Amino acid sequence: MPSIGGASASSHMPSFSPGQGTNFDKGREISGAEMGMKQRYTTPTTFEKGAAGIDDVGNTLPRGQYNTQQAPAPVKYNVPGPEEQYMQNRHEIRKTAGAGLPANGNVMRTDPITDQEVAYLQKMKDQAEVADFDVYVNSLINPRKPGELQWLMSVYPEFVQRRIEQVHQDYEFALRNQMIDMWGINTKDDLMFKYLVDQKKVDGPRLGRHTALSDTYAAGALSPFISAFNGNSKGGGLYAPFSSAKDGAQPGADGWKFTNATNPFSTGRTTSDMARSMYNTGTEEEITARNASTLPRRAAASMPCSRG
Repeated sequence: MPSIGGASASSHMPSFSPGQGTNFDKGREISGAEMGMKQRYTTPTTFEKGAAGIDDVGNTLPRGQYNTQQAPAPVKYNVPGPEEQYMQNRHEIRKTAGAGLPANGNVMRTDPITDQEVAYLQKMKDQAEVADFDVYVNSLINPRKPGELQWLMSVYPEFVQRRIEQVHQDYEFALRNQMIDMWGINTKDDLMFKYLVDQKKVDGPRLGRHTALSDTYAAGALSPFISAFNGNSKGGGLYAPFSSAKDGAQPGADGWKFTNATNPFSTGRTTSDMARSMYNTGTEEEITARNASTLPRRAAASMPCSRG
C-alpha cells in the first residue's frame, strides 16, 4: 500500500474484527437473544374447560373415564428453534427461486428433500404424541385429590415438573415486565427484553389486582361493620374445595356450595344473629314482626296531648 508520511496506510487504519464493521456480530447477538426469549416465553398450550374430556355423539361419558372435568394444566409442546428457522428460510428461498425460473431461461434447479426436513416431520409427530399421552394420563388421575399427585410423581414426574416450570416462567415474565415498566431499563438484558416485548416478538401474562382501588375512600369502606370484618361472609352455604379455582376444573353458576339445609350450625351465623341468641331476643324476623305489631301503640303514646 502507498505510504503516508513515511508510514504504511494500513498502520493508520483501525482494526476491525470480521463482521464488526457491518454489525453482523450485533445482528447475531440480537437474533440469539430473541430465540432464547422466544423459547422461554413461548405461549403454552392451554386446554379449554373439558377439552380433555371424552364425549360421544350422545353426550354421555363412557365408563373408565376417571377425570372428566379437569383439563391438563398449560404447558409448552413446541418451542421455536433453529429447525423452525431453517424450514421457514428454505421455504421462502424455494418460492423465490421457483418464481424466477422462467426469467432465467427456464433453467431447472433441483431441490431434494433433506434429512433435516424428514427429521422435522418426525419431531412434529413426536410432540403430538406427547400431547396425546398427557391427555391420557390426566384422564387417569386428578392431582387435587390426596395421594394422586404422589403417585403421578413416582411414575411420570415430567408431567408435573414441566407444568410447575411453566407457572414460574409466567410469573417471571409478568414480574420482569412490570418492574421495567415501573422503574425503566437498567441493564442490557432489560433493554433486549423490552425491545422484544415492544416489537410483539415475545409475550406473556400480566399481574392484576382482584379489585380496583380508588384514589379516594368512602366512609363506608372504613366502617368496622362491613362484612369483610364481622364474619358475615358465609352467605347461603359452605363453599366446596376449589370453589375459588381459576385453573383446572372450575365451578359454574352454582358456585360449588353445600346447602345450609343439610349442614349443622348453618343458619343464624351472622354476628347480629348470634348476639341476639345470647340474650334470647329472638331472630331478626321475630324482632321485625314484634316491632310492627307494637308500632300503632308506640306511635299513639308518642303523640302530643292538649288540655281543653
